[in-house]
Amino acid sequence: MIPAVIDIGFQGVLIICRVGSCMMLLPGIGSARLPMRIRSLLALAVSLALFSLLREKLPANLNASPDTVKFSLLFSEIFAGISLGLVARFFMVGLMFSATIVTNMIGLAPTPGTPIDDTEAVPPLVTFISLCGTVMVFSTNLHFVLLRALVDSYDLVKVGGSVDLAWNLERLVGALLVTSELGLRLSGPYIVYSIIVNMAVGFVNKFTAQISIYFLTTGLVAAGGLFIIYFTIADWLNLFAQEFLTFFK
Repeated sequence: MIPAVIDIGFQGVLIICRVGSCMMLLPGIGSARLPMRIRSLLALAVSLALFSLLREKLPANLNASPDTVKFSLLFSEIFAGISLGLVARFFMVGLMFSATIVTNMIGLAPTPGTPIDDTEAVPPLVTFISLCGTVMVFSTNLHFVLLRALVDSYDLVKVGGSVDLAWNLERLVGALLVTSELGLRLSGPYIVYSIIVNMAVGFVNKFTAQISIYFLTTGLVAAGGLFIIYFTIADWLNLFAQEFLTFFK
């Protein structure tokens, strides 16, 4: 009776290692603004909710393994959870990357801001868009897609199997390429807008060299960029959600 209970307990620890390390990097849940105790309790609650489902995917009699094997299992499960969480984090980084490009293109980059989802200070527009992306993930139930991908990861990366570093690196690089392309697609219209506006300002400055056109038009360029954001923010977030769902589905 006692060995069976100990084996169940070790299986639960392995599940917590993968689920907890993955949730540590998920959008919103892994935010530094969320207290560590709440994040730990949330990871524990999700692990307990998935225990009966994931226990079938774990090998039996794990407690009878040597201590070295147990330690390697713990580290491999943590590594598997981190690799999956990083893929989800890359999408938020891609969204922040595109928002950073937009703030630079419309002249709002020097504006200081307060970090919300991260610990690094970013312009308010970047914070606003990243916050909208996080809300989009939860409002469209994309966090359930992440949990489903976490459950399916036990079929791809089996507990007790060898850690394939090349496969994990290939998956991370693939996710990084997808998110980088997504960031450039989202910020593409604003790059075109910046080129056209700055060329127009440059031509006007040539004809009116006595007037500092650059400083006079800074507010107009920012206002035009915010005007475009007002009409495109919905499509922007929908494209982000579609790419997020396509990648994890």
